[in-house]
Amino acid sequence: MRPVSDSSPEPVDFLARVRAVGEKWSGDRQGKLVDVLLQAAGDNPELANLVRSSGSILEEFLEGFRRNAGTGAATSVPRDLAADLIAGRSVPQAVLDSLATRYLVAVVRSGVNGRGKAVSAEIAGPGVLSTRHDGDLVLLIPDIDDGRTTRITGHLTQWLGGSGWLAVAKRGRAQLADGFREAGDVLRLVAAGRRPSGMYSISDVLVEYAVIRHEEVAENLAAVIKPLRAHAVLWETLTALIDADYNRNKAAKNLFIHRSTLDYRLQRIAGVTGCDPTSGRGVQLLTAALIADSVR
Repeated sequence: MRPVSDSSPEPVDFLARVRAVGEKWSGDRQGKLVDVLLQAAGDNPELANLVRSSGSILEEFLEGFRRNAGTGAATSVPRDLAADLIAGRSVPQAVLDSLATRYLVAVVRSGVNGRGKAVSAEIAGPGVLSTRHDGDLVLLIPDIDDGRTTRITGHLTQWLGGSGWLAVAKRGRAQLADGFREAGDVLRLVAAGRRPSGMYSISDVLVEYAVIRHEEVAENLAAVIKPLRAHAVLWETLTALIDADYNRNKAAKNLFIHRSTLDYRLQRIAGVTGCDPTSGRGVQLLTAALIADSVR
């Protein structure tokens, strides 16, 4: 390490400050290490940038060291701990005890850039566990600081680039499998419902969630829209109407057709399904039916 400009303090001075704050640090919260080192950087912006860029590396190193030091093979961290946790598989109690008390379970699906797009370590942040499930990215974010959690989910939403969804659920460390199931259901529902890109939780899909949890209701709804599968143009018209938030002028424009042509197609949809997509009740029923059909 060396100064990047003549105005920077000598490394020995900076290291002395690091040593001084280190003597006061308890070492039990790796997630606070960057904040501690920023104290040593003082008001120098160059050293502050150095701390921010390298601090997360130190945090991850200390986290790994803390988990494995003196535990032996019987309590070593599984190779894919996040995958074990969301699957409900047993992990050593010492490993479970080393985790945060609560987590935000985030399931991320990118639309335009592909479901395999990687998330940088800067976005995920220290202490975040990650894995993949059916092509979707799964992150377990320690829910210890509302501000930090909000920043991470904000970065993830920006990372989606306006195409894709972020579904979240909060759970204690012993209920992460249940949280993953909930977030996964939310993701399926917002994708099937053709919702705009963004972050969603169960509170955003309460009606749809209730529908899919009732198997008989879901089957009856899917049966309503099933005949429309044989009419590709009508199916496209209905999805365009939903994408346009039921604005018929916008839907016609997006389909590159005249408004009268759209109205004719909507009349045909009513004839095929028995539900009028120009009425509030009818379009709600058809939207719920489309979701039920898509998640089956």
